[in-house]
Amino acid sequence: MNHDTPASVHRADQYEAWQRETIRRHGWALQAVLGDVEGPPFVYTVGLSGFGHPELIVFAVGRATAARLLNRLGAYVRIGGRLGPGDTVGLPDGLVSVVEFPDPEPWLTAAQRLYRTPGGPPVEALLVIPEEGYAELPGSDGPCVLCE
Repeated sequence: MNHDTPASVHRADQYEAWQRETIRRHGWALQAVLGDVEGPPFVYTVGLSGFGHPELIVFAVGRATAARLLNRLGAYVRIGGRLGPGDTVGLPDGLVSVVEFPDPEPWLTAAQRLYRTPGGPPVEALLVIPEEGYAELPGSDGPCVLCE
Protein backbone atom coordinates (compact mmCIF):
# COMPACT_ATOMS: atom_id res chain seq x y z
CA MET A 1 0.00 0.00 0.00
CA ASN A 2 1.41 3.38 -1.01
CA HIS A 3 1.16 5.92 1.82
CA ASP A 4 2.57 8.75 -0.31
CA THR A 5 -0.55 9.45 -2.34
CA PRO A 6 -1.60 13.11 -2.62
CA ALA A 7 -4.58 12.41 -0.35
CA SER A 8 -2.49 10.77 2.38
CA VAL A 9 0.13 13.54 2.23
CA HIS A 10 -2.67 16.13 2.51
CA ARG A 11 -4.17 14.35 5.57
CA ALA A 12 -0.75 14.13 7.22
CA ASP A 13 -0.10 17.84 6.57
CA GLN A 14 -3.50 18.80 8.00
CA TYR A 15 -2.97 16.64 11.08
CA GLU A 16 0.49 18.10 11.71
CA ALA A 17 -0.94 21.63 11.33
CA TRP A 18 -3.66 20.79 13.88
CA GLN A 19 -1.08 19.32 16.23
CA ARG A 20 1.20 22.36 16.03
CA GLU A 21 -1.74 24.76 16.56
CA THR A 22 -2.94 22.74 19.55
CA ILE A 23 0.55 22.84 21.06
CA ARG A 24 0.75 26.59 20.42
CA ARG A 25 -2.61 27.22 22.13
CA HIS A 26 -2.43 24.73 25.02
CA GLY A 27 1.25 23.83 25.41
CA TRP A 28 0.84 20.22 24.30
CA ALA A 29 -1.30 17.89 22.22
CA LEU A 30 -2.20 14.26 22.75
CA GLN A 31 -1.38 11.44 20.38
CA ALA A 32 -3.45 8.25 20.66
CA VAL A 33 -2.05 5.09 19.10
CA LEU A 34 -4.27 2.11 18.38
CA GLY A 35 -3.03 -1.26 19.54
CA ASP A 36 -2.21 -4.09 17.18
CA VAL A 37 -0.58 -7.52 17.30
CA GLU A 38 2.79 -5.88 18.01
CA GLY A 39 1.74 -3.69 20.91
CA PRO A 40 -1.02 -2.32 23.14
CA PRO A 41 -2.91 0.95 22.64
CA PHE A 42 -1.48 4.01 24.38
CA VAL A 43 -1.71 7.80 24.54
CA TYR A 44 1.16 10.25 24.96
CA THR A 45 1.80 13.98 25.13
CA VAL A 46 3.50 15.97 22.40
CA GLY A 47 4.80 19.34 23.53
CA LEU A 48 5.88 19.03 27.15
CA SER A 49 9.43 18.96 25.76
CA GLY A 50 8.87 22.64 24.99
CA PHE A 51 8.70 23.21 28.77
CA GLY A 52 11.99 21.34 29.27
CA HIS A 53 10.03 18.38 30.66
CA PRO A 54 9.86 14.76 29.46
CA GLU A 55 6.76 13.76 27.52
CA LEU A 56 4.25 11.52 29.34
CA ILE A 57 2.87 8.19 28.12
CA VAL A 58 0.10 6.00 29.54
CA PHE A 59 -1.06 2.47 28.71
CA ALA A 60 -3.91 0.32 30.05
CA VAL A 61 -6.68 2.94 30.25
CA GLY A 62 -9.28 4.07 27.73
CA ARG A 63 -8.50 7.04 25.51
CA ALA A 64 -10.85 9.48 27.24
CA THR A 65 -9.45 8.54 30.66
CA ALA A 66 -5.91 8.87 29.30
CA ALA A 67 -6.77 12.29 27.85
CA ARG A 68 -8.15 13.56 31.15
CA LEU A 69 -5.20 12.17 33.12
CA LEU A 70 -2.51 13.49 30.73
CA ASN A 71 -4.19 16.88 30.37
CA ARG A 72 -4.26 17.31 34.16
CA LEU A 73 -0.59 16.41 34.40
CA GLY A 74 0.20 18.62 31.39
CA ALA A 75 -1.50 21.58 33.10
CA TYR A 76 0.68 20.95 36.16
CA VAL A 77 3.81 21.03 33.98
CA ARG A 78 2.59 24.17 32.17
CA ILE A 79 2.49 26.12 35.46
CA GLY A 80 6.03 25.01 36.34
CA GLY A 81 5.49 21.64 38.00
CA ARG A 82 8.00 18.87 37.50
CA LEU A 83 7.41 15.13 37.50
CA GLY A 84 10.10 12.51 37.90
CA PRO A 85 10.61 8.78 38.35
CA GLY A 86 9.31 7.64 41.73
CA ASP A 87 6.69 10.38 42.06
CA THR A 88 3.16 9.51 43.13
CA VAL A 89 0.60 12.14 42.18
CA GLY A 90 -2.87 12.52 43.64
CA LEU A 91 -5.47 13.48 41.04
CA PRO A 92 -9.24 13.87 41.55
CA ASP A 93 -9.73 10.40 40.02
CA GLY A 94 -7.07 8.62 42.05
CA LEU A 95 -3.34 8.17 42.36
CA VAL A 96 -0.85 7.75 39.54
CA SER A 97 2.78 6.69 39.74
CA VAL A 98 5.50 8.05 37.49
CA VAL A 99 8.39 5.84 36.40
CA GLU A 100 11.22 6.02 33.90
CA PHE A 101 10.33 5.05 30.32
CA PRO A 102 13.62 3.65 29.05
CA ASP A 103 13.22 3.57 25.24
CA PRO A 104 10.85 6.35 24.11
CA GLU A 105 12.16 6.73 20.55
CA PRO A 106 10.04 4.05 18.81
CA TRP A 107 6.92 4.86 20.86
CA LEU A 108 6.74 8.68 20.69
CA THR A 109 7.12 9.22 16.95
CA ALA A 110 5.20 12.53 16.81
CA ALA A 111 7.20 13.99 19.71
CA GLN A 112 10.45 12.78 18.13
CA ARG A 113 9.50 14.36 14.80
CA LEU A 114 8.68 17.76 16.34
CA TYR A 115 11.18 18.06 19.22
CA ARG A 116 14.21 15.87 18.59
CA THR A 117 17.28 17.86 17.58
CA PRO A 118 18.80 16.42 14.37
CA GLY A 119 21.54 14.03 15.44
CA GLY A 120 20.59 14.55 19.09
CA PRO A 121 19.31 12.12 21.69
CA PRO A 122 15.69 10.95 21.60
CA VAL A 123 13.02 13.02 23.31
CA GLU A 124 12.64 11.69 26.86
CA ALA A 125 9.44 10.32 28.37
CA LEU A 126 7.99 9.22 31.67
CA LEU A 127 5.51 6.37 32.04
CA VAL A 128 2.37 7.25 34.02
CA ILE A 129 0.76 4.29 35.77
CA PRO A 130 -2.73 4.69 37.27
CA GLU A 131 -2.88 3.02 40.68
CA GLU A 132 -5.50 0.39 41.47
CA GLY A 133 -8.87 2.06 41.87
CA TYR A 134 -8.17 4.93 39.46
CA ALA A 135 -11.59 6.05 38.14
CA GLU A 136 -12.04 5.02 34.50
CA LEU A 137 -14.38 7.32 32.59
CA PRO A 138 -17.57 5.67 31.32
CA GLY A 139 -17.33 5.21 27.58
CA SER A 140 -13.60 5.87 27.66
CA ASP A 141 -13.07 3.86 24.51
CA GLY A 142 -14.39 6.90 22.64
CA PRO A 143 -12.30 9.37 20.70
CA CYS A 144 -9.36 11.05 22.38
CA VAL A 145 -10.22 14.69 22.96
CA LEU A 146 -8.33 17.62 24.41
CA CYS A 147 -9.98 18.44 27.72
CA GLU A 148 -9.54 21.66 29.64
